[in-house]
Amino acid sequence: MRIGIVYDAGGGDWDPKDVAAVLENAASVRGALRRAGHDTTMIPVELGDVRWLQRVQKVDLIFNLCEGVSGLARYEDFAVAALDLARVPYTGTTSWTVTIAHRKHVANTLLREAGVPVPPFELVRNGQLPDLRFPVIVKPSAEDASVGIDAGAVCSSKRKLRERIAQASDMWDEVMVQEYVPGRELNVGFVGREVLPISEIVFGKMPNGAWPIVTYNAKWDTGSDEDLATVPACPADLEPEVQAAVIGAASDAWGLIGQGMGYGRVDMRVTADGRPFVLEVNPNPDISDDAGLSRMAAARGWDYDALILKVVDEARERAERRWASEERYLKLSA
Repeated sequence: MRIGIVYDAGGGDWDPKDVAAVLENAASVRGALRRAGHDTTMIPVELGDVRWLQRVQKVDLIFNLCEGVSGLARYEDFAVAALDLARVPYTGTTSWTVTIAHRKHVANTLLREAGVPVPPFELVRNGQLPDLRFPVIVKPSAEDASVGIDAGAVCSSKRKLRERIAQASDMWDEVMVQEYVPGRELNVGFVGREVLPISEIVFGKMPNGAWPIVTYNAKWDTGSDEDLATVPACPADLEPEVQAAVIGAASDAWGLIGQGMGYGRVDMRVTADGRPFVLEVNPNPDISDDAGLSRMAAARGWDYDALILKVVDEARERAERRWASEERYLKLSA
């Protein structure tokens, strides 16, 4: 099969390390696909240049690694929607899911109204303070990958919150404030509707006085103090009833926001008394061979190549179902 690997060509405030990380991820995926006998081609996406759409129509399937365009996360929505219009099978979640997940306040509203447990939250405007219990965490509503989350993101007083909101509002149009949930941090991964083993972020090495949260540096600055203080453990050691509650809430969230399609990760907290809360639904998370989803897949018994091929199979089967449904609709409406 001819498979095109679509990825962000970069730009904006990206440095050479950011570009190298994207290319390394793409190379890992390409290696797995080639070992399975597939022909591959690399297709970079850049703002203002739509020639990549001509290239995607010359392959049988797209492995979508595009998490933005020219370094801007908000354009990921349009890149995935363009793949829909190009009518080519592609891996990962739909454009609807990416769009909703990029607007955290919208996703949280949908989850809350569906009865999925989420921490109380508010979208803040005009510098107004939300009516929430301290401590709270401040985050940009339209970013992912922990962008905007650092050691100062958690606020325990009105003064700190006011300062943090002002700082965040200077950088992002939409800022969400959410009540901080103490407890264990868990990640639940999905490929299609299949649940992967639960992973936990262990905060045992956090510096004194630091809030146990996964910051941007913890995710992306390998070897930093924040990275070394957030150690993944998979599978997580959970009591059976807690595990069932966590999987239930995560599956509800993934079914609603992710529609059970593509691959994703639901980030959660579980309190000391075993109550789960969904923090975020992350469509198309990092799928490099040392990332969290790969770790969960390994605990499931899939090596990296098997994970990549599972993702490809899900995309192909989903496209066949969708196109068959569209053809039936067109016949009925003719």
